[in-house]
Amino acid sequence: MERVDLRRFFAPRSIAVIGASQDFTRITGKPLYYLRKHGYTGRLYPVNPRYSSIDGLPCYSTIAEVPDEIDLALIAVNFRMVPQVLRECSDKGVRFATIFSSGFAETGEEGKRIQKEIAEIAREGGIRVCGPNCQGAVDLHNNTAAAFSAALDVYPLIKGSVGFATQSGAMGFSIFNLAQSQGIGFSYIVSTGNEMDLTCVDFMQFMLDDPNTSVICAYLEGIRDGKAFVELAERAQDVGKPIVVLKTGKSDVGSRAASSHTAALTGSDDVFDALCRQKGIIRVSDIDELIDVTRIITSFATPPSGRGLGIISTSGGGGVLCADIADELGLKVPEFEKEGLEKIKSSIPAFGSARNPVDMTAQVINTAEGFRNVLQAVVDDPGVDALVVVITMIVGTSATKMALDLARIKKTTHKPIAVVWTAGESLIREQLEILKEASVPYYSCPSRALRSLARYLQFGNYLKNRSRTPSVIELRRHIGFSSEKYRSGVLSEHGSKEVLSRFEIPVTREICTDSVERAVDFAREIGYPVALKIDSPDILHKTEAGLIRLNIRSEEELVRSFRDLLGIAKSKYPQARINGVLVQEMVSPGVEVMVGVKRDPQFGPTVVFGLGGIFVEVLKDVTMRVAPVDEAEALKMIREIRGYPILEGVRGSAKSDVKALAGIISRVSYMALALPNLSELDINPVIVFPEGSGAKAVDALMIFD
Repeated sequence: MERVDLRRFFAPRSIAVIGASQDFTRITGKPLYYLRKHGYTGRLYPVNPRYSSIDGLPCYSTIAEVPDEIDLALIAVNFRMVPQVLRECSDKGVRFATIFSSGFAETGEEGKRIQKEIAEIAREGGIRVCGPNCQGAVDLHNNTAAAFSAALDVYPLIKGSVGFATQSGAMGFSIFNLAQSQGIGFSYIVSTGNEMDLTCVDFMQFMLDDPNTSVICAYLEGIRDGKAFVELAERAQDVGKPIVVLKTGKSDVGSRAASSHTAALTGSDDVFDALCRQKGIIRVSDIDELIDVTRIITSFATPPSGRGLGIISTSGGGGVLCADIADELGLKVPEFEKEGLEKIKSSIPAFGSARNPVDMTAQVINTAEGFRNVLQAVVDDPGVDALVVVITMIVGTSATKMALDLARIKKTTHKPIAVVWTAGESLIREQLEILKEASVPYYSCPSRALRSLARYLQFGNYLKNRSRTPSVIELRRHIGFSSEKYRSGVLSEHGSKEVLSRFEIPVTREICTDSVERAVDFAREIGYPVALKIDSPDILHKTEAGLIRLNIRSEEELVRSFRDLLGIAKSKYPQARINGVLVQEMVSPGVEVMVGVKRDPQFGPTVVFGLGGIFVEVLKDVTMRVAPVDEAEALKMIREIRGYPILEGVRGSAKSDVKALAGIISRVSYMALALPNLSELDINPVIVFPEGSGAKAVDALMIFD
């Protein structure tokens, strides 16, 4: 996507506040007040015909009267006045505008009409617009508080490396304020409102290139341009900047009516969740987690990899609780190496436990070097990738010593350390301040600490193991197939398999015929047993309709079943188009899975995988990715489902050919990109044979727009 140069938006040399008020308690008065309060050093021009001056600054009747070029106009007027104001900004040559005013597309038809009008004015005038219906933006490193949120009443703001883009001004600035109160420093915060022009993705792209920003957070309610968001995520991988997203608007997956199983299993939020896993985006579930994860990331510059967790606790119960939570989060609690184990034993009371999780007991505070030695031993263990320290009701001078030891060890290691201090803040305020100053993240609840560590470890592992996503051009070259459009509607099973085979996706040997003689000849050719099915684009669920016959072992049985199927189909479905009867090989036994495609309105073709047959409907044990998917990513999908042990082989059954299955999933994703009007695909089942024997599509359904 084309990146917008937003340097003069965030750090303008001159700002006009249009609709400025002398009353700094009002929304129209706050932008000017906050700009001056937080030390903006550029030129300020209040614009309002009601005043000759505001707070010692000359006030102009219109922006045309301002004797200077304007980089940024802050517009705080009645929504009906915005079109005229924006035209005046255009005539003035203003580069950027933030429209605080509400009353546009969020309110109804009249608002939509006016928003469309101002969008046209801005486009024709070359003005890039943030908003309308937003709370503005803050560049903390350049002291530009071009916003009106009460979060800016705090002074000074904490500068740091977190860039934050939010579609909700009120919620976003509330999160900003909470994070600031916990010591997290920001480079930017921007509220995008209705996103008439500039979007969260535009601002996040800018933050990726910004040297003051090392982590990007976002509060999202929807994504307008899925392709741009995917490109953003891929660029973030390349530069190694984590993206942490809190996204609302989850949908009810089961509420969507669809013709294929695939469509019934995918909803927009499911696709977004899959994209986050696929592209290394850290998706969080609530405000606490957004702040907690951000705190971990900003405290430790090098993303960790691995899953080994070292646990140290002054309470045996605290250690066990952390071990349980770690297991739920997919973290390992490894045994320590012998040298470290001996060092821990010599540093704790005999009634403690030196094994992971370490129970130091509260008596560790009675030895001068005990706690520090345990910390060092666990940090030095090669099997430990991250560390959580649980301190229970230890206060006073002993607590201060522990806090200082943690601050010292933090300076010597790249491994993330999270502290869980289970005491009221009034008892340990001094100690928490020591941790805050040393950028040692601390929590009052073990689950919050461990969840944050787990997210950061997942991100580090993703960066270490990520596969390169092939470009669409590479995919088409690899497939040897040019994009083409099929006629809209449903393609029958046989027609669908013909398309699959063009993409080297293995399908059953079969013919479609209305001649019983041809059916008999083909059955002789491939050998009995065979299967017979009615082939029709109008009869989607053949099993329920009674239009399948399996394990036919003789010519006599084939002739009888062939005529029987045609008779039932014509009788029960007189309006259906009947292409003929499929004569199909009976494949060897294997594990039934399904592979499907659903075209998501935001992100395009989405590949779905899960157990096949009736299990996909009953268990809904599926995973998905946005196309394209290479074989390495397809293998991750296969291993994600709860039913994966079935493919691995259970109770003496053979291991399935998951490599061949991964190849099918990957090929399906290529095909979905190459067929621009493929709306849905359902291959159910794909039979996966024992390892080394491949896999084959047995039934398929395609729907085209």
